[in-house]
Amino acid sequence: MKPAVQVFLAISVCALTAGCATPPGAIEAKPVTADRFGDLDCPLLITERDRRIQIRDLLADAQTERFRADLISGALTGLTQSMVNSPREREQKIAEVKGEIIALDQQILAKSCIIRLPPQPTGG
Repeated sequence: MKPAVQVFLAISVCALTAGCATPPGAIEAKPVTADRFGDLDCPLLITERDRRIQIRDLLADAQTERFRADLISGALTGLTQSMVNSPREREQKIAEVKGEIIALDQQILAKSCIIRLPPQPTGG
């Protein structure tokens, strides 16, 4: 590939990502105080943490699809869905859920909860 084409592509990608949804892995956790979950016992802490992990994963999957769609539409048309409909609300929810998971993990650790890990598959 010619150097001029490489430079053009690099500039295009940089310009496009400015109007794209943020990849879920790049969204930082919103600080949540662990005391928010201090009144929960160990089984409830673990249940709540597992529930929030499922929510985070569903939101992250949707955010990844939005990011991919933005990259494709941006490359083809120069416009992205995120330029029109801001993904900030979903990004804020992902940040909040990530922070809640951290806070729940801190409470689980502080209360010395015993977490049973699922059985690992045996290799054959």
